[in-house]
Amino acid sequence: MSAFWLSQMLAGFSFIFDLLAFQFARRRITLAILAVSTSLLAIHFCLLNAPVAASLMALAACRYLTAIMTTARKMKNGFIVATCLCSALSWQQPTDVLPLLGSLLMTSAAFHPAAKSMRRLTLCGSGCWLVNNMVIGSPVAVVMESAFILSTLVSYWRLTRQAG
Repeated sequence: MSAFWLSQMLAGFSFIFDLLAFQFARRRITLAILAVSTSLLAIHFCLLNAPVAASLMALAACRYLTAIMTTARKMKNGFIVATCLCSALSWQQPTDVLPLLGSLLMTSAAFHPAAKSMRRLTLCGSGCWLVNNMVIGSPVAVVMESAFILSTLVSYWRLTRQAG
């Protein structure tokens, strides 16, 4: 099996976890599922020779696991710095700004204690990752990110409906 097809398989498994992630009301469960998903995506991007995206997804898995235990501003700021350093150390081309922006937005989302705000930030970050996936040519990741955006929108709508 080629590296491309293996990467697409891993993105497919990640896709399943992404569809489930925001369907749980409990923030900790959502973050744990996202940690699994981003771990799979780190390997996916590595196989596609996208080092910035791969390293930022590996860092994202750590970020989600940390955010399960704390929303401390200090931790969020530490992950923002780590995201910038990680991106700078593996930077290869101008389009590498997409995973950087996506990761910065997702970091803010992961440490945001309010469910609705977390989902709004996640939608913005997902938009950056969607364009990145188009640029690197990963069809399964494009479908996955699109579905993730839809799933996040549905969960946002459900939260808004419950509150209103």
